Amino acid sequence: MKKILLMAGITLLLSCTEETLVLPEPIPTEPPVASELPENVPGQPTKDWYMGRTAEVGITQNVPIIQLAYKTRDRKFMFETANFSFVTASPDVTTMFQAASVSKALFSYIVMRYVDRGMIDLDKPLYEYTGGVVKERFRNAIPGDPVASARNEEWAKLLTARIVLTHGTALRNWQSSTGWPSEEKLVFTGEPDQMGYTYSGEGIQYLQEVLEHISGLSLNQMAEQEVFGPFGMEYSSYVWRSEYATTHAFGYDANNVLGTGRGEAWAGNAAYTLRTNVRDFSIFIEKCIMEGQGLERKTHEAWLSPSRLNNNLGLYFGLGVRVNPNQAFDYGPTYAHGGSNPRFRCHFIVFPKAQTYLVYFSNSDNGAGTTLQRLYAIFFPQYPGVSYG
Repeated sequence: MKKILLMAGITLLLSCTEETLVLPEPIPTEPPVASELPENVPGQPTKDWYMGRTAEVGITQNVPIIQLAYKTRDRKFMFETANFSFVTASPDVTTMFQAASVSKALFSYIVMRYVDRGMIDLDKPLYEYTGGVVKERFRNAIPGDPVASARNEEWAKLLTARIVLTHGTALRNWQSSTGWPSEEKLVFTGEPDQMGYTYSGEGIQYLQEVLEHISGLSLNQMAEQEVFGPFGMEYSSYVWRSEYATTHAFGYDANNVLGTGRGEAWAGNAAYTLRTNVRDFSIFIEKCIMEGQGLERKTHEAWLSPSRLNNNLGLYFGLGVRVNPNQAFDYGPTYAHGGSNPRFRCHFIVFPKAQTYLVYFSNSDNGAGTTLQRLYAIFFPQYPGVSYG
């Protein structure tokens, strides 16, 4: 039995029968170039089947636009589903989205590029790169308690790029109670590198400032030089561009209330301001994460090796990317990262052993959690691991 759904003027034919997708097993031959891969492969569900199932998820979960790129060893496709939205999804998959914390993964590649060139050492205290002066926000941070303030400043001297990228800073995600960057004093919750996993946008922002000092470039200039330009990611930027006024999706809250803005950030922040789409970000996945282009082999391996355990998820962080070793499974490791800004949710996961990945952007507070789990069930029904973070 088949049924027809009409969404934003697009008619999608959906199959009501369940199909099972198994990740392709590794083969000894070299894979085709990703850009030359077909969308459909005989014996596998078609792109239209995946598009229909994804649209169903968007409708049932109240997600206006879902943008998705999917690649296996022998196929690749991308699409958008516009389920209900005042902003129509682009037919050529170029609608722009906030990448939220996925911004951190791309920034970490820039750091590793600087490591290869000897511009920064992963284990050298960051304050030494700024003339031995501790960042002002770490100083005199605890009013009325000079002893605690002095200790806070000494702990700041322990911070390194490795500690920041593996989220071991013992800093809050954002110091401000608003959950966003501020100029408030930075207070450690404990000694850096001794508190385990402590996810922190503040730490990433601090490392960004150190790299900007080292290079003399802004974050977006570094990204253009190291990633966007070399790999042809023409739509992407850490700062708002004028053309985004007509290409960027508006976001919706959990009650489907349309937001009044799109977070037009004019100053780049490595922790959350990247604007991109699956067309561009799939290039980063393929060229940088999967192939390691632009990095020495040992640097690429270090970037994606499990380092700090996240006890809450049973996953690890590499140097800026979540890593699940999957030691008990045949699938091999996964590399992943998620993003959550108000009214925008996104995610990517890479199965390097199977040369498979999924990149996903949405414009709704409903775009994570159950929505992401249901997408996993469609694209990776046999995968027993968890990597939604």
